[in-house]
Amino acid sequence: MQKHVYITSEVCRKAKINHVVVSPGSRSAPLTLAFASDVHFTCHSAADERSAAYMALGMARQLQQPVVLICTSGTAALNYFPAIAEAFFQQVPLLILTADRPPELLHQQDGQMIVQKNVYGNHVLASFEMPCYAHGKENLKQTASIVTQAIFKANNPLRKGPVHINVPLTEPLYEPIKKRAAHVELPTLVYPKIKDAQISADIKKRWQNSSRILVLAGSMEPDTALFTALRELGKLPQVVVLTDLLSNQHATATVNCFDFLLSHASKDLLHNLRPDFIISFGGPVLSKALKLWLKEQKPRTHIRIQTHEPTVNTYQNVTHTIFTKASTYLLALSKIAGAKKVNTIWKNLWQQTAEISLIHINRFVNKDKNNELGITHTILQHLPDAIDLHMANSSVIRYMSLLGTYHQSWIMHGNRGTSGIDGCSSTAVGAAMVNNRPTVLITGDLAFLYDSHAWWIDKIPDNIRVVVINNGGGGIFSLIPGPHINKKQTRFFTTPHKQNIEQITLQYGMEYYFCRDLSSLEQMLNRFFDPRGKAAVLEIKTSMKDNAKAFEAFRKIKLP
Repeated sequence: MQKHVYITSEVCRKAKINHVVVSPGSRSAPLTLAFASDVHFTCHSAADERSAAYMALGMARQLQQPVVLICTSGTAALNYFPAIAEAFFQQVPLLILTADRPPELLHQQDGQMIVQKNVYGNHVLASFEMPCYAHGKENLKQTASIVTQAIFKANNPLRKGPVHINVPLTEPLYEPIKKRAAHVELPTLVYPKIKDAQISADIKKRWQNSSRILVLAGSMEPDTALFTALRELGKLPQVVVLTDLLSNQHATATVNCFDFLLSHASKDLLHNLRPDFIISFGGPVLSKALKLWLKEQKPRTHIRIQTHEPTVNTYQNVTHTIFTKASTYLLALSKIAGAKKVNTIWKNLWQQTAEISLIHINRFVNKDKNNELGITHTILQHLPDAIDLHMANSSVIRYMSLLGTYHQSWIMHGNRGTSGIDGCSSTAVGAAMVNNRPTVLITGDLAFLYDSHAWWIDKIPDNIRVVVINNGGGGIFSLIPGPHINKKQTRFFTTPHKQNIEQITLQYGMEYYFCRDLSSLEQMLNRFFDPRGKAAVLEIKTSMKDNAKAFEAFRKIKLP
């Protein structure tokens, strides 16, 4: 076996990388053995490469440090791509090691071989190609340099993300060696410093002359320093703080149900809520209503705070881009005195309209709980505190955004960078493997079925609970405008199925619950979330037709 693969694991160990997700294969055997034989690493095996990559994504997002992915040659590497794209846009650090055959075999009709060099293109922060060393002629210093640079790129605090190393390996692949490779001195690399948060005289003047300041937090991981800054800003009478469903800053929000508010507000109300100063930071926002409304705004000032290029200008009205940490810049802003006299009518309007919105929401879900909005609301009311909450894409995450019901202790996740329904379960499984909190995934039937290989692992973590809302296949397309216009082609949007979720659950050794009577849902949820149990799935059957009817009634609610 080639000795340089052991340098690869040694560099990862010195970089304090702890977790490795392995997709079984033969060409990758030297890499797998290099990590698996080192007690420092916790190695996880996942047969499906697509699922394995999403598991690594879930782990790395929890740990905020790189997780290693190892696969064999050929199309195995391509199956990593969806999760790598998600990691790229969510800025999650991954170190992808793809085993390859010697380069002279490419295009020579050798089996299980594709063009793996730079295979992930623009969806990784960097791509490296390891030389294909002959046995006994490995360059250990060169190997150490490549792996060090790769980890450095992946873990850059200015912009984390996935990095790829392609590793061509010659046979024999399983030849044992008596000792690990000799120690190699690693190169020293220094990250650039994040710029200090300095408020220019121009921004200070604009701040002091503004009475309608909107602060928008996009999706991100929990950040205590940012929490402090937003809490101070939120105390100011001219500031309204809006936090995305996945921002993990809900406790600082002036209004939590802004998605419903903006979706149902009249034109006059939307006009009166407009800001003259916007500050945005973090990742994307879920609410389509908010995005459309912000694109219509013409604020005198819109400050976008981020740590790296390129400038994010989602709403096409950014006037200033500040490259620094949001927490330090916002805290500095909060200490600048505003205008001597601030009209509080604007902020009061936001708060009063939010209170009216909550009245409408609660009245609707309490009137009829036998639809997915009502069911989702009931689930949220019975979730335990201090959980890691994962939401699958499509209907579930939209319902939660509209309901605006969150507990401050929840840490919330969703693959909203690039992914559809693929990988939702695997990401939650990966998170549950490395955290110490109860982990809950709320998903739809299609997302659960599409990613059923998430459970094809040695040991499903006991701390995960999965709620499957089963409407018979793709109910989201009966809710959004458009697909229903062409009823003859509905089958190309929805996905009716006869899959048995109970069989899948029991096949993988999880406990199964089925809600036959929605009137008993609350009682069942209390038993289901009992932390003393093992991994479990709760299936709740709903009617696509009834859901569409209920959602249409919900959509017609109007705010003055």
